[in-house]
Amino acid sequence: MSTLLGKTLSSRYLVQEIIARGGMSTVYQAKDQRLDRQVAVKVIHPHLAADPVFRDKFFREARMLAKVNHANLVNIYDQGDDSGNAYIVLEFVEGITLRDALRDSGALTTGQILQVSKAILSALTQAHSNGIVHRDLKPENVLLSDDGRIKVTDFGLARELSADTDTGSLVGTVAYLAPEVIKRGKTQTQSDIYSYGIMLYEMLTGKQPYLGNDAIQIAMLHTNSRVGSALELNSNASSELNELMLYCTEPNPENRPQNAIHALAELENIGKNSFAVSEQNLDETLILNDPFQDISFTEVISDVEITEANPFENFSKGNVVSKWLIASLLVFSLGSFGGWWFGSGPGALVAVPNVSDKTTGEATNLLQQLTTEITIRKVFSSTFAEGQVVGTEPPAGLPVTKGSGITLLVSKGKEMIVVPNLHGLDLVTATAKLVGAHLSVGTVSEWFNSDYSLGSVYSHSGDDKTKLAAGSNVNIKISLGAIPVVAGLREVVARAALEVAGLTVRKSAYRFSDTVAKGEVIEVVPDEGQVGKGSTITLIVSKGPNTVLMPKVKGETILAAKSLLESLGLKVVIDTKWLTQDYGIKKVTGASENVGATIKVGSTITIRSR
Repeated sequence: MSTLLGKTLSSRYLVQEIIARGGMSTVYQAKDQRLDRQVAVKVIHPHLAADPVFRDKFFREARMLAKVNHANLVNIYDQGDDSGNAYIVLEFVEGITLRDALRDSGALTTGQILQVSKAILSALTQAHSNGIVHRDLKPENVLLSDDGRIKVTDFGLARELSADTDTGSLVGTVAYLAPEVIKRGKTQTQSDIYSYGIMLYEMLTGKQPYLGNDAIQIAMLHTNSRVGSALELNSNASSELNELMLYCTEPNPENRPQNAIHALAELENIGKNSFAVSEQNLDETLILNDPFQDISFTEVISDVEITEANPFENFSKGNVVSKWLIASLLVFSLGSFGGWWFGSGPGALVAVPNVSDKTTGEATNLLQQLTTEITIRKVFSSTFAEGQVVGTEPPAGLPVTKGSGITLLVSKGKEMIVVPNLHGLDLVTATAKLVGAHLSVGTVSEWFNSDYSLGSVYSHSGDDKTKLAAGSNVNIKISLGAIPVVAGLREVVARAALEVAGLTVRKSAYRFSDTVAKGEVIEVVPDEGQVGKGSTITLIVSKGPNTVLMPKVKGETILAAKSLLESLGLKVVIDTKWLTQDYGIKKVTGASENVGATIKVGSTITIRSR
């Protein structure tokens, strides 16, 4: 999947690195070159940008975020489209997510929970008051900034309450979905409250209330169970917050707080009685209430006596004409000087020329017409060959004064990165590790593998320590676990079990087995080396033991006895004094095995005729 790293959107936003990638968009860190600040740019995936439905969904996020201006919501700055790259520009929040905090700390302290909860519910209150539900509230979408702010983000799944919310499909993250969303696809303000309640349980205990091997199992737990008390896992948790959690996670939405306004009121009642944010334990909190408290007050500066100087005080009234003449000459001189200075003189403003894709020498020659203070900085680039100019700082088109310094950004080629070891990781963790290494997730395929647990990575491109260019795709193979064990099952049962697992039984082959009963499966033979869902396999089914019962041959002619035994798969030795031409009339008088004896096919039987 291609990236926009190093490109400038709408001649303004210089894309610097990937922050995150989701199913609908990629989020980049970028520099707003016009306002000289860091921003987050969310760009819709190209294959979705051409679909007007997806584009509308994407830009709906921008319109809704613009409606709800709040200190605990990520601000939106801009939206646009550059050569088919539809994007919105958001506030860049440097810090960690609530998921990171939970992963590092487990259960949070009461003071931390109160602070985070107040920020979440305050943000939701603003959204709910404007008729908007979030629909994907989870710890990954709560940002804890380095400067002490708490922000709720990613309204990509949000929609207005006036819109038809009966989607008929599940959206959001199943671990935080309300029962009514799973059952009917219907989202309302109480659904956000349920998601917050699940997050509150996780903050109280460090764990999610429902765990399972797949999304369907977890969804069933949400719809058929109710969240238990957090005190069962953490006896030190606040009983009042536990009561709020149980209230917010009521299975029936009518029994929950109707919206964030009511939930916030409940939380504030708890906060009034809590000691968690007192001065004695401020060091336990994640974020200080006022990160700018040392500079937020107004300082009163005492009066200072200023002596007013009058430069014309020695002039007499008779010299008024002289004073106006001098002033006029000064104005004219300054105006002329200023026109020269800012026009063709040293202070003139000139746009930085575009020197991208040129050699260092060519770019230097062009820039020397503007300034002699040119510095060169080598940078990695996935789009420009080594030695080619990537761009300049300040960027092309920006007006600067003549003689001001310009940095020439010269490509040192693609940044080559060793692919990190992903073996044994789940897909989410593996994706995060790749993004952190400036790589992208390529094709993800699922195959049966008995050596790795269900859902874990067992193979990926570059797992031999191969170096790939930054931004390259890494193809991942995920284990489906072992092929279902069907040995010993009846053929029809084994077929059903394999088909439930997503495999297709192409045919059944039959062979003898001394250990597996007739009609039961001996083994499964894949038609190809790799087996995934939809792969075809062959069932090897037992014909039972490879034995026969010794028939009665005494009294039969030698020829008839020999034919009968050979038809059963036995070898025959004839012990007789008669000539071959007499075999059709001479009778068998005895055999080496008794009648009814169990004999392995292929054994040798001796018949006698004397």
